[in-house]
Amino acid sequence: MKVDFYYREDDGSGWGPEGAIRILADGKTVFSVSDGEPEDANLSRDFSDCWEVPNLMKKAYEAGKRGEEFELNEINMEDD
Repeated sequence: MKVDFYYREDDGSGWGPEGAIRILADGKTVFSVSDGEPEDANLSRDFSDCWEVPNLMKKAYEAGKRGEEFELNEINMEDD
């Protein structure tokens, strides 16, 4: 199982790019969250992908049982 972990850290200034995380498993986006408007920062809006964490854990576990190698690539979006 190949997992690409894209991230961008909030620069803390309040003016720069907001923090963000995007995870791709085998080339498909399976999880993404980002800082945004405070009123959207809840589990039904900006963080709704958090509900997928148990499914993603199961997918990784099943891949391990099948003997698939776990490959994790961390990519800082600010370095691009």
